[in-house]
Amino acid sequence: MTARKRILMCWEAGANYGHAAKISQLLPWLPPDWDIIAAVRDPAAFRTLIPDPRIKVTSAPFAPDIKVPKSEAFGMSYPDVMRFVGWHDADILAAYLECWEVLIRELRADILIAQAAPTALLAARALGIPRAMIGGGYDLPPRAVPMPGFLHWQECDRNELEKREARVVDTANVALGRRGHNRLASFRDLLETDRYLLVTVPELDHYGDRSAIEPDHTPYLGPIAGIPFGETTSWRPEADCRIFAYLRPDNPRFETAIRALASLPATTDIILAAPNAPRALPERLKTTSVRLFTGPVNLEPLLGDCNLGISHASANIATNFALHGVPQIGLPNHTEQTMMAHAFSGHQLGLGLIGNSKPEQLLHAIDLVRASRQVAEATADFSRRWPPQDAWRTGERAAEQIASLG
Repeated sequence: MTARKRILMCWEAGANYGHAAKISQLLPWLPPDWDIIAAVRDPAAFRTLIPDPRIKVTSAPFAPDIKVPKSEAFGMSYPDVMRFVGWHDADILAAYLECWEVLIRELRADILIAQAAPTALLAARALGIPRAMIGGGYDLPPRAVPMPGFLHWQECDRNELEKREARVVDTANVALGRRGHNRLASFRDLLETDRYLLVTVPELDHYGDRSAIEPDHTPYLGPIAGIPFGETTSWRPEADCRIFAYLRPDNPRFETAIRALASLPATTDIILAAPNAPRALPERLKTTSVRLFTGPVNLEPLLGDCNLGISHASANIATNFALHGVPQIGLPNHTEQTMMAHAFSGHQLGLGLIGNSKPEQLLHAIDLVRASRQVAEATADFSRRWPPQDAWRTGERAAEQIASLG
């Protein structure tokens, strides 16, 4: 009897539902005779999205967040941000590398799939098992030497970029040496996997024109569709403008957005998903047109009739807005979100408000986006080319490539 293949899916870094969403898209299409194990950073969040008992879930080893001086807190590139997930110290990295090695061996994994799992990928490379990466742009960067800077539309200090990458590679090589493994020649070596699964489209690629950085880059497989989960609600039928907002209270732009949305007229229907919202917020919004939900909201029945989306420009929700032809405004808080806001703004799919803004500036942006003919045409065109129902097939295309490794 032929032994069943065992596939290990890994999510190590980052803390939002988007990581689990990318993994979830593969599951319906993988061979039914494969055993699937997911080692994930947040098992509870993963199970919320993916209750399928076929998938066995365990906790992923991941290094605790580190405190760095404010002057060093900005990551210039993908390898540079590795120092925030344990790659800043060879002792720490060697320890977590060992954890992943033990996990891979104990689970007898035949194939490893990494979604924001750099240390797991390093361990799989060292152990010589087939490996694949899946990502939507930011977490599947163009492969170059040195790796490209994040803010690709600005001038970059190439010397500093190279220095930071070299520091991370040196740390990795010390850790690899302690574990008896071969060195990396460059950070790109880590990303030279058996499959490099780019689940996005050019308009939503964090890196813009990828071919300018990596001329023979891996093909775009298409956008990842959203997972319908969360509380179900519907629009008020009498509303003349329907806005969906997903905003996090820990974001510095949250208060600006709340004040702006609360001032919109009663004829506007605003559904606000704000996980862990402050206790006082429901009372503040009682007399406004904002309907507050303090947990996830099911977007599936809402986006078809939505006139505007507002978020922090995370890739998952920005993609969902675009797939449904919804113009959007992004209020990014960190580099990945800033890159996404720059991407969809550049393709006329909405507007990104970078940096601090006042409520009146957000209100002006709402008027601009809603009145823009270019945005209306671009969002409608995008949705025609990438309809939501077709986006589900992205997972199938990615899974076919993974299955070929077996």
